[in-house]
Amino acid sequence: MKPWIIAGEAVSPDGTRLELVEHDGEYIIKADGLPLMSTRMHHSEIELARLVCRKLKPGARVMIGGLGLGYTLRAAIELLPKQGTAVQVELVPEVIEWNRGPLAPFADHPLKDNRTELVQDDISQVIKRSKNEFDAIMLDVDNGPSPLVEERNSWLYTDHGLQSIRTALKNGGKVAIWSADDEPKFVSKMTRNGFRAEKHRVQAHNGKGGIRHIIFTGRKT
Repeated sequence: MKPWIIAGEAVSPDGTRLELVEHDGEYIIKADGLPLMSTRMHHSEIELARLVCRKLKPGARVMIGGLGLGYTLRAAIELLPKQGTAVQVELVPEVIEWNRGPLAPFADHPLKDNRTELVQDDISQVIKRSKNEFDAIMLDVDNGPSPLVEERNSWLYTDHGLQSIRTALKNGGKVAIWSADDEPKFVSKMTRNGFRAEKHRVQAHNGKGGIRHIIFTGRKT
């Protein structure tokens, strides 16, 4: 039986230990030993983009918080209209390098696409600086509204964070938030902060059965 091989290591700003591990062609990113994402299960990451990037207007500008394995970025790029741009925000430089290295072929090298604008920064800070700038924002920076990796991510899901996301969106713009588990009160929280909100249960695999994740979406009202 082939062993798991550590292909890369990093430490996030809050001290979380990240590992890129490989086994028989499959890659997993782990945080303090816990699996975060896998090249074998990425359908929900694709759905994150599909739910908010369809029917965008020419020149649309969308933003993804969290690079992960690159699948959401690739899906967003493929849905962009003419002269559209996908702004990919990632805080950890090693994750960027992994996506330029061994992970690049899985999502067909999205960082090399001329429609991608890469920003190495904290997604919370980018959102705070943005005003009526994006047609869609996709967030896959942690386990969702109950952060697992970085407590700094919890700000995104507060009233203040959601209001800042709303400010960063253009009129009628959409946000999609990936979550490993359901948060029963989060749709109401989004609604209270100016979104027409919905909850979607999506499969981790592209097929029937298996693990399901949650994607919360909201349109700026």
